[in-house]
Amino acid sequence: MALKRSPVVLGVVAVLLVASLAGCVGLQDSSTAPETTTAAPQTTSGESPSADVIERHALSNETVVESVTGTVTITTETGTETQTMEANVWQAPPNDVRYEYVSGPSEGVVLVSNESAFWMYNETTNTARRFQYGNGRLQNLTRAFQNFSSGFTAEYRGEETVSGRETYVVSVQPPNGTLGSVAGNQTVWLDQENWFPVRTQVTTTVGNQSTTSTITYSNVTYNASIPADRFTFEPPANATVENVTLPETETFESVDAAAESVNFSVREPTSVPGDLTLRNVTTTQSGETTAVSLTYANESATLRVSQSTATGSATQGENVSVAGHDGSYAEFGDQGILQWQTDRFTYSVSGPFSRSTLVAVAESLHE
Repeated sequence: MALKRSPVVLGVVAVLLVASLAGCVGLQDSSTAPETTTAAPQTTSGESPSADVIERHALSNETVVESVTGTVTITTETGTETQTMEANVWQAPPNDVRYEYVSGPSEGVVLVSNESAFWMYNETTNTARRFQYGNGRLQNLTRAFQNFSSGFTAEYRGEETVSGRETYVVSVQPPNGTLGSVAGNQTVWLDQENWFPVRTQVTTTVGNQSTTSTITYSNVTYNASIPADRFTFEPPANATVENVTLPETETFESVDAAAESVNFSVREPTSVPGDLTLRNVTTTQSGETTAVSLTYANESATLRVSQSTATGSATQGENVSVAGHDGSYAEFGDQGILQWQTDRFTYSVSGPFSRSTLVAVAESLHE
């Protein structure tokens, strides 16, 4: 049976970007996903997989199931407050998902995802939002997630029983310099029969406040036949419908290649810390706004430099001057974020570096 993708490592991204999805939307670009002939775990006969094999499966998001039905419980803990939601779920990796929330603050919300669109319907307000992928956006979003997760590491922690399923417990950590200071203590519980993540837990930290989100599957049935129309959605005739087009993202290996796809000159820093080298350049188009992001990295740190045509107020923080332009500086864990504006662009420089280092990088953009 061919291995499919399921949201393990990418669960942290989903929790950070769209908490209400609880990591439920699995994404895969079949044109870029590597082929594999890895077999399912051996739990009924033969030797159990080694820790290295278990860790590799956690990082590669591999499962052998064709479909999953059951109940998902999402618990969010912030300080002394705990919030719980429950949803019925139908899932056919990699793209098809349906969540129907039956309890908690999201009761009455329906989420439906397929290869071309994602619907979010609120029964209470009778409103629906349709997020269209189209024009390669799904593939571009998938590549962005794959690029993000490529530096993750995993550590096997043992075995536990979750919802009556025997699981392998794996701690998954992002690379230093990305979201390492924001999203930590990520753990996944992989079903020993098929590598499916029956529980995922992610702790996010912003400032001094930490939030732990736990997504647990129960009453699970694997490989049941799910009608195709389960993954389509037609809002009620009297519903208010909003169509939302997701940003279009492309990744390039050089600044020159990226510059050919935008209508302005892309600025490069002439000064970057230590032995950081350019890893990739990403362009994002959202409506009338175009942004270019340069990623520099070594084995322990990542620096991001962005240039956007968007205008608006800078991030709140300490006042900073960059080459005569007003800006702001803020810290999130070990990450510093410097942002400033000119007449045409908004710039930002971020990474696990001191304020003075980020200012030096920023000013080198204007030399």
